[in-house]
Amino acid sequence: MNWILCLTLLLGCPMPGPARANPLNQPSLGTACALSDLVLPENGPLIVTRSGRLKSGEFLRPPLGAEARGGVIVLEKLTGVTLDLRGVVLRGAPAETPLDQLAGHGVVIRDCKDVTIQGGKIGGYGGCIVVERSVNVVLDGVQFDGWYGMRLLSTSAAENEADWLWPHENDQGQWLKRYGGAISFTDCIGVSARNCRGRRGQNGILMLRCTEAQVYDNDFSFLSGWGLAMYRTSQCVVSRNRFDYCVRGYSHGVYWRGQDSAGILMFERCSDNVIAYNSATHSGDGIFLFAGRDSVNGLAFERGEKAVGGSDRNLFYGNDLSHAVANGLEATFSDMNRAVANRIHGCHAHGVWGGYSRRMTLFQNSIEGTLGPAITVEHGQDFLIAENVLHGNELGLELYWDEDPELVGGPFGAHFDTSSAGHVVYRNSFADNDSDFVVLRTQGLALLENVFVQNGRELSARAARAMDGSALEGEALNGLFRGVGNWLASGRLDDISVRRAEIDPESPPENLALEQSSAPPATPGSMQAIAAPGGGESLDQGLQTIVMGEWGPWDFRSGDPRPVQRTPGGLLAEAPWRSAWFSWKDGPDPRGDSAALAAWRALAVAPVATKTVSNWSTPHAADPKIAALVGSSHFGLIASAKVPLTAGRYRLSVVSDDGVRVAINGSVVLENWTWHGPTRDTVDLELDAGSHGFELEYFQIDGASALSVDLESLP
Repeated sequence: MNWILCLTLLLGCPMPGPARANPLNQPSLGTACALSDLVLPENGPLIVTRSGRLKSGEFLRPPLGAEARGGVIVLEKLTGVTLDLRGVVLRGAPAETPLDQLAGHGVVIRDCKDVTIQGGKIGGYGGCIVVERSVNVVLDGVQFDGWYGMRLLSTSAAENEADWLWPHENDQGQWLKRYGGAISFTDCIGVSARNCRGRRGQNGILMLRCTEAQVYDNDFSFLSGWGLAMYRTSQCVVSRNRFDYCVRGYSHGVYWRGQDSAGILMFERCSDNVIAYNSATHSGDGIFLFAGRDSVNGLAFERGEKAVGGSDRNLFYGNDLSHAVANGLEATFSDMNRAVANRIHGCHAHGVWGGYSRRMTLFQNSIEGTLGPAITVEHGQDFLIAENVLHGNELGLELYWDEDPELVGGPFGAHFDTSSAGHVVYRNSFADNDSDFVVLRTQGLALLENVFVQNGRELSARAARAMDGSALEGEALNGLFRGVGNWLASGRLDDISVRRAEIDPESPPENLALEQSSAPPATPGSMQAIAAPGGGESLDQGLQTIVMGEWGPWDFRSGDPRPVQRTPGGLLAEAPWRSAWFSWKDGPDPRGDSAALAAWRALAVAPVATKTVSNWSTPHAADPKIAALVGSSHFGLIASAKVPLTAGRYRLSVVSDDGVRVAINGSVVLENWTWHGPTRDTVDLELDAGSHGFELEYFQIDGASALSVDLESLP
């Protein structure tokens, strides 16, 4: 027996053997063959230098290093190493710690190649596993429980604008710093996340400047932000994952904003990705794709780039994007994307929104029960909309151009076509829609072999023309909007031109031929992520199942109790705030000296609006009439209320954007009198029994605005 065999038997490791085929080029997990278990130090990081298995147990290890980003477990400049965390629970803070108090990094992997992390449960950090500048790193079967999340300030009664996300900036890793994530990949090639699961956090998987990644068989659902978020990330495969109920900004029957949450987010030049067989239901958007500021705001042109793309040439195949608070699929300012065989049922705003995009294909999608339009394309060109089922929507298909000086006259309009033109609508099924079409200021529309069901509504038209400029009226126009069976579409047409077109089945256009001849994409993974029609939660339960709590959507599948709905204002709910709003566009600035502040306060003597307010959820008291009168910049608010309280300890919490000051019985107890983004300030108070006078002062400069005032008793 040779020495290799002896050592192999002694250590219990598998015998080396011939290489086996690796289907779909998936990284091999390998086997950790270590002389002994690795031990996690109590007062410092574990610096991994070899393959091994971390000793099982539950470990509470606060984050370490500069800005708490050093990592409790660190793998750096390693090749071919496997770290086995099965049986390990690693937490940076106790499980009951509020999510907005979690920070720092748990496991950090830097400048590594062919490294695998297997198993384990991690939570209590801002970023649980952070991977930077690495190649072929595999995260396999890791569980995540409780990582950073913003405390949601919106309630069932009113939205708080401070809850909106800002996904437009991430080149310096702002997503991870501001919003946290269970997994973060930055500047990586060929990484994989598979068989991972996460609950109780804001964002699941973040990817910044990555290529050739594989994300499959994961479940990051019931989060308050994004299930998967990609930024400048291309040539990746995302398949057979569950990103359901990644949502914020929703109260059933009251408001439905989404606040830029999404099951899958793709921002800033994410191209050539395959997104297939995923479930991203009941989210803000199912999939939210945006070209990015390089093209829309002209940043890349300012840098001297000539050919600036968006988030282009992505394939969205066979996904379930149903019951979106906003849009099932939003794909804007981009080119040559393809959405094929997706299920998009019961969305609130749009099934598909393709504004300012070009040459997009929508093929064999089922879009049903949308509370708005099934498909909307504003300022888009050369869409192929073919063989889709568009049933039971408020509107089947909306195509239009409108006055939009900010975009048409801005950097995007200076470099890209912003007309509404060249669309082909072929062999779609329209049925039970309130209206089939709204087409406005659109040129070169072609309709062929569509099926319509008579719904008793008419097709009205104004200024319809043929391509030679001649007027189209009566039967000459109706004939173009009649479908198979001679049924006429319903809807409204205004300032359009229609072209007669034919499609030769033997020689169809290139984009149609591609879809008709393409097989379903072969992707990694085996999880049945999408519920079966007729029996699954995705189809049988609609938007009413979205119930928001303080930290995110209710995970009813886990058996957790339904969250108690927070009363806006807490103990100040229904307090009679006598309120006056006034403008200070012409000054004085309240941040000046005492004389300027006194002059600013004096403006409340001649207010723009007055009202007795029962609680604060916005600086306009959630009143659209006051918002219209006051505007969005350079306004002030002064309010006062008498509140009876028992003797005890209290916590006053105020969210503001911009300045705020609260006084009780004439003494200032909380102040953030600055120009700032949405910020939560708190103060603990001892108050005697009796009636207390609360005085509130607030100013708004510009941009977003936010104001909420809550009082709760402390034990």
